[in-house]
Amino acid sequence: MHMSDSYHKFEKLCDDIFALSPTIRSAAVIDKIGKLVAGGMRQGIKSLEDKEDSQKLYVEFALRSVMREDFDEEFGKTIYSFSEREKIKLASFPLDNHHILRVSIKKEEPRSNEIIDNILKIIGKNITS
Repeated sequence: MHMSDSYHKFEKLCDDIFALSPTIRSAAVIDKIGKLVAGGMRQGIKSLEDKEDSQKLYVEFALRSVMREDFDEEFGKTIYSFSEREKIKLASFPLDNHHILRVSIKKEEPRSNEIIDNILKIIGKNITS
């Protein structure tokens, strides 16, 4: 796949995810070294961290995702990972061998499980096909 093809595919993925709920704050695709490939913050919403810290976070997410792969043989591949913090909910979805989708959801959202299920359906339709 040509680089611009995958960029457009990932941008569409992020747009489709934003359309699921106004409580989704960000949808970003990063590569395995933590570089932002597509997406980002929802328009009009300010990130909780500054731009420099966003880059650090992306690197941390990428590293965590790669480290999880060490247990693929024992536990199977990661479908997604989810964490709930005091101010936000975060989910990571491995997309292929080189990219990870990161989604942040407002803390107050009671249907985060439903949102995650819908994200998995979107990934199944757009990425694996």
